[in-house]
Amino acid sequence: MTLSATATRPTDMAMTAVFVLALFALIDSLFNYFWTGNGIHGTEGALLVIVSTLLLAIAAGLIVNRWVRGWLRCLFEVLIFLDFLGTALAAYFLEAWILLILIALAFIAWVIHMIRPAEAH
Repeated sequence: MTLSATATRPTDMAMTAVFVLALFALIDSLFNYFWTGNGIHGTEGALLVIVSTLLLAIAAGLIVNRWVRGWLRCLFEVLIFLDFLGTALAAYFLEAWILLILIALAFIAWVIHMIRPAEAH
């Protein structure tokens, strides 16, 4: 009986945290867009945050599952950083504090992911 390749490789817990927090941020931004009890429902800014958190979750998922390698992975890491900046700024302007906290926590997890030692091959 053999183990699959995914079962034997270590998981990147920090990037997994980024992925999970991005999914929570996506859920929160969808809630803010559709809930009529706030001042940002249905606005273009709230829709922009939905798109940015969706792209963040996709990029983090691609990196966690190791579906991208080499220069493409580096590109996604840079785009994730830019996504953090833009989404955090938009969340601040929209006064979406839960979203801002989720993005800040995801950014901290991403920094941990970036400064961790490289895995041996």
